[in-house]
Formats: sequence, C-alpha cells, structure tokens
Amino acid sequence: MLTNRQLGVTILITILGLAAAYVLHIALAIGFSFGLITLVVIVWRGGAAFSGILRSMGEGVKHTKEVMWILALVGVVIPTWTASGTIPYMIDLGLRIVDPSYFLTFSFALSVCISMLLGTSTGTLSSVGIPLIGLAVLLQIPLPMVAGALVSGAFVGDRTSPFSSANRLVASSTGVSVKDLFKALLPTTIGAGGITLAFFLFCDMRGKWHQEENNVLSQQFGSGFNYSIWLLVPVLLLLFSILLRFKTRNGFLLSIASAIGIGLIFQGVTWEEWLHAMWFGYHSMTFESLQTKGLSSMVELIVLIALAGAFNGILEENRVLQAYMQKLLGGNSTSLFTATIRTGLFGLGLGLVSCTQTLPIMMTGRSLLSFWEERFPRSQLARVVADSSLILAAMIPWNMLAIVCGTIVGVPVEHYISYAPFLWVLPLCTMIWSYGVGRRGRAVGY
Repeated sequence: MLTNRQLGVTILITILGLAAAYVLHIALAIGFSFGLITLVVIVWRGGAAFSGILRSMGEGVKHTKEVMWILALVGVVIPTWTASGTIPYMIDLGLRIVDPSYFLTFSFALSVCISMLLGTSTGTLSSVGIPLIGLAVLLQIPLPMVAGALVSGAFVGDRTSPFSSANRLVASSTGVSVKDLFKALLPTTIGAGGITLAFFLFCDMRGKWHQEENNVLSQQFGSGFNYSIWLLVPVLLLLFSILLRFKTRNGFLLSIASAIGIGLIFQGVTWEEWLHAMWFGYHSMTFESLQTKGLSSMVELIVLIALAGAFNGILEENRVLQAYMQKLLGGNSTSLFTATIRTGLFGLGLGLVSCTQTLPIMMTGRSLLSFWEERFPRSQLARVVADSSLILAAMIPWNMLAIVCGTIVGVPVEHYISYAPFLWVLPLCTMIWSYGVGRRGRAVGY
C-alpha cells in the first residue's frame, strides 16, 4: 500500500516525464520509464518481492499484446494496401462518388455507421479512415479536420454499439445489462451526436472546398496501377472479419495476405519490394501523396505500450489506487452532478497515468459501484463511466487508445482533438444531464 505522498510522487513523475518527452520531441517511452522506475522502487521498498513485481509487470505486458499487435499490423497494412493498388483505387472511386462540398459531414456519418456495425474504433478507422484520409489529401481538405470527423464517428460506436468490447466492459463493470446501458446512453448520445453533426456541417459550409470548384478529379492514379474490382478484397476481408467477431489481429493478417497476393498478380510487386514497403513504408516518385510509413515507425510506440502494460500490472497486482477511490466520492455530498464531476476527473487521472482505456473503465466502475448504489441507480454510473473514462482516454496524447487512433489516421491527437467535438462535448453533455436528472431525482426521492 502506497502512502498519499508516495502515490503523489509516482503520479507526478509519470506525468512530468511523459509531458517532458512530448514537449522535447523525444521517445515517449523514455519519459514514461521514469514513472515506471519510480513505481517499481516504491513498491519494492514497501516490502514487495522483486520477483513478484517482475511477475506482475509480465502479466501487465500480456494484457497489452492485442494493442501491440494492432500497432504493428497497422504499420504493415497501410503500405501493403497502397502497393497493391487498393488505396489508390478506393481514392479514385471516392473522387467519383463523394461530394467534396460535404466531405467532413460524410466522413463523420460514414464513420458512425461503420463503428455502430463493427463496434470498434480501430477497425472503423482502418477500414474507412485510411482511404478517406488519402482522398482528403487530394481534395486539399485540412487533415486534422478529417481526422477529427473520423475519430468522432468511430467513438460513437466504440462507446455505444452493443458489439463494442468497451461498451460491454462498462456494462459488466457497473453491473447493468447492455440493453439498460444503451437506454442510459441514449440522451447524451443524441445530444453530443447532434452537436457534432452540426459542427461538421458548419465546417463544410465555411470551408474553401465547399466554396470553390475543386480540380483534383483529373489527378487520378490509374496511370500507375492496374485497376480491378478485386482490389477491394483486402478492405472487405477486414470489414467482414471484424463483423464476424474474429480477433482483430487475425482480420489484419488476412487483409495483409490478400493485399500481397493481389499486388503480386495485378501490380507485379516483387517480394523484395514488399519487404521494403512493409518495413520502411511505401514510397513513390510519381505519386507523392501516397507516401506511407511502415513497421519500423511503430517500434517506438510498441515499446511505450509494453511499458504502460508493465505499469498497469503493478497497479492492479498491488491494488495501489483502490483505497483512494472511495475517499474521492466518500464525502457527505449526495449530488449526482458533483459525483459525476468527481468520477470524470478520476477517470481522467487514471487515463493520464495508466495510458489505457480499459483500466479507468474497470477501476472506476467496480470500485465506485457500492458508493453509487447507496445514492443513485447503477445506470447513472454506467452512463458517467461511458461518457468520461471511456472517452477521455482518446484525448490523452500518450494514452494507448489515442496513439493507435492517431497512428491509423496519420494525424497526432493534439492536432485533431479540437476538430473531434464528440470527445469533448460528451463529458459536458453528461454533466448537464446529471444536473437535470439529479434535480428530478430529488423530487421523486432518490
């Protein structure tokens, strides 16, 4: 058990190390390592066996394997889709189908539909985000805006879809059914979703791409690639594998394998060119807008995810934070509005320190459930967790979730966050809703 001072020092060093690394443009893994080392030393000096600490770190790393797989495979799938002709073909199709005047609104709406169907932000951004980002480059639409629209839409489903693992984690952590959770989320979903849609409609109406005729329709890639309907197979395989609830990494592997086969047949890509593209990224002297990064660019991020997993393993094994969570909301106040703010702030703090989305959801839901049950319905806690702990993680630059999303769309979170209103409007909506529900609740006696 850590003292208040020891816990404060650990949190402070972790956040300062990450912030310093971010500002100085050095590897985030280096900054995060200071917090990890501090936690290890404090727990060890507190009486924990070093072998036990190593074991808990190993367990924590195991829990991040899927995230590390996704990062690695994203580094491979983008250059393989490009070299096979899949992304150029989809961009050229988009130029003929999509109305550039309302590109942001279309991107948000499509991302919402796909994410509600798939229930995953990473799968949505990979399947529709990558080609739409490429299309936005040609249409000369600011990429942070497009990334914000895509991420906003992706998190509608990541938070709300009954097929989402995050949604089900909220339900299980707070002891409510998925059906009851959906009902509890509906008011803030409609509020935040409506505001977000209006935001992108306004951006489209004010954007130069709406006011001026775009001449990029002639800038197509058909001269450099052999086109066929078969080029859509890698994307469709990824979509259907996620829809059929295959493991995400298996869907990526299947998509990559099909892209390589299609590239060998239609584009004549050699094995040497494939290996170079997968490791270093796709590079073309003819089409500069198709340049991508490869697996080598993901190594630093994978190391950070592993370190974050080790950090979380120590926190969970030693139950470092549980005792402080009850103190957070254990005061005399029975206001739903106040409880919502405190719960959201705690979820934000966990997201800052733990670098995950899962830990804040689980710890906030499970540890505070008894407190909420004494005062408010479980469904209210489920709503607050979904509208704070689940979403806020996507706005922290060093959080695993934000890193994965930023990596897929090719835009860092700090660049697109101001154009992702669903992420920051939702916590405001849930506070407003808590205030209203709290006033009505006092009238009926809870």
